[in-house]
Amino acid sequence: MPLTPISALSTQVQNRLEEVLGNEGFWSAQYEIYTALVESLNDLMLLIGRPTQTVNVVYTLTPNTVWQPMPAGIFLIVDVWGAGGQIRKVDLNSMDYVMASWAPDWQNDTYLYGPSRWFPVGLTQFAVHPAPTTPQVVTLDAIAYPTTDPWPYDGAEGVPFEDQYWVALEEYAAHYCRLKEGSAEFQESLALYNNYLQLAARMSAIQDKRDPQIFSPVLGGIAGLNGIARR
Repeated sequence: MPLTPISALSTQVQNRLEEVLGNEGFWSAQYEIYTALVESLNDLMLLIGRPTQTVNVVYTLTPNTVWQPMPAGIFLIVDVWGAGGQIRKVDLNSMDYVMASWAPDWQNDTYLYGPSRWFPVGLTQFAVHPAPTTPQVVTLDAIAYPTTDPWPYDGAEGVPFEDQYWVALEEYAAHYCRLKEGSAEFQESLALYNNYLQLAARMSAIQDKRDPQIFSPVLGGIAGLNGIARR
């Protein structure tokens, strides 16, 4: 089933911006409204963790450095697999302050047979330790961006969320666009952003309720949703 294009949501964004529908006056559809909608897709996926859009990417590590650039089109990395199996995931704080198996200059550590651990560094790079001394191929379990089309967007980019999520995407996009107005106009749009956050929180709670049913331990039957406990 083809995804609904973001252009289908742009008219509602224009409506929230109090523009004449279909008439680009203060905001450009291609350069501003479509951009805001793609940003809303990215932000909502980050907040609620869905849709997962998991991909497997074969990646060649750059030798003699622990810092590795994030592959194009990848939102975040979940796991890294080497020739010997899954590579342990840690974090930057542990590397600097918790672990005691290496010196403070661990960024300079290298090893012929490749890394034993990895950790994310923001959204543009990740790190491996110790650094391989030769180019080594690993497999990344990763989550892809909702769209990898180059900017500016043409409106044909698909919306991977169900239609009940569209209002949240439209509110975020309208808030994003009204940054251009600044001052009191932008302050008023914070109400849209707060609505967006509330919808995102509600969506996350609903999806969490569905998880026990999706990943059910019951054999041959459907597990019901957990009731909400009250005191």
